[in-house]
Amino acid sequence: MNLYRVNPESDVPIYRQLADAIYADIKSGRLPAGTKLATVREMANQLKIAHGTVKRAYDELKKMGAIDMTQGRGTYISYRPETTESKKERAMAAIEEMLNRLESLDISPMEAKIFIDLKLREKVRLSKAISLALVECNPEMLYHLDETMHKFKNVETYQYLFDDILKYPYKIGEEMDVIVTSANHAKDLGEIIAEKEKIIKVALDLVPRTIMQLALLEKGHKVGIICQSERFAEMLQGVCSSYAVQTNVSQPWLLDSEKDCGAYLKDIDALLVPEGYEKFCSHKDAKLIQKFAGKHMVIQCAYQIDQGSYIYLGERMSELQEKRNLNQSK
Repeated sequence: MNLYRVNPESDVPIYRQLADAIYADIKSGRLPAGTKLATVREMANQLKIAHGTVKRAYDELKKMGAIDMTQGRGTYISYRPETTESKKERAMAAIEEMLNRLESLDISPMEAKIFIDLKLREKVRLSKAISLALVECNPEMLYHLDETMHKFKNVETYQYLFDDILKYPYKIGEEMDVIVTSANHAKDLGEIIAEKEKIIKVALDLVPRTIMQLALLEKGHKVGIICQSERFAEMLQGVCSSYAVQTNVSQPWLLDSEKDCGAYLKDIDALLVPEGYEKFCSHKDAKLIQKFAGKHMVIQCAYQIDQGSYIYLGERMSELQEKRNLNQSK
């Protein structure tokens, strides 16, 4: 069994640390196709982490096509690196099929070359998405920032935790077109990022729906907070101080702990979670929260960038796209 290590003190989620370590071994060939991975229970016991954390790491690897998980058989490496030769053979076969089709339409080889070149140039122009580096201090806010960014057309987002970038600024490569972060971190980023002009600071606010739901919490109710990071938990505690002063706020429950949240839920009247909380918790915890929501108020706290930041960001990306299109047309 391969021995893996995770750092509970890191701001990188434990499931992500594990998934990245396993994927690195797969890509390097240390875990070839067909290799059987440790079971969720075995891996959890080895690393002394929750079963749900390992399960989430395995689920991520499955989405990437790196592993197969079969009930009763186990988890196996399925990733097979494609050789240059096999890729070339498949490409040539596809091109041959296309040329035969064009010939049947009475299109000459020279005409085909012109049409294909035009289509390729269009494809390159459209597929050349703007690369956005998103930097925030906790995974929950990164999720909200990412959700907002995908309202823009033709963008690719890359998420980075602020503390990681402070330690390893080179993680944000020169290929990034824009670096988006909240106003709290813009100054510090500007001191370590070489291309400071790429940094755009945005203001992140609670959405009105969340504020209205907080105001509906009953006086004296015991309100719980479940999330992944301490920093987001502190943010929600601050939110309650502003918009739910009538309530009593319990000590937050952080996901990825050894136990599920069942006992915690029995002791509260209402619950605050980050929007998209299912992405941060185990399947069991998600089910427990959904069951709790059947009889109690569960508020999914959502953030979005303010209108001014959104407009400015949109203008910057439009300028970048126009400049790129102009360069490609030369």
